[in-house]
Amino acid sequence: MCRQSATARLVKSPSLAGCSGRSLAERVVRLPDPRHRRGVRHPFVSVLLIAASAVAAGARSYAAIGQWAGSAPQQALARCGARLLTSLMRDV
Repeated sequence: MCRQSATARLVKSPSLAGCSGRSLAERVVRLPDPRHRRGVRHPFVSVLLIAASAVAAGARSYAAIGQWAGSAPQQALARCGARLLTSLMRDV
């Protein structure tokens, strides 16, 4: 999915009608997940919240978002719904 279509989905999505006054997390939960089931490792809501947090912190590219997510404290990632590193290490 290109950046333009993702932006259009967030801004013009009919599933977001009547969401004014709600938090970002409450709005994002209502978005449909455009990914295929195969290969999905992380919840769609978590991915979007982490990306939004990185952009709010100053990230301006996909690489910068990835770097922010890689260096973010585990508590910050957990608040976005990501699994903690210790639980990831047990899965390996």
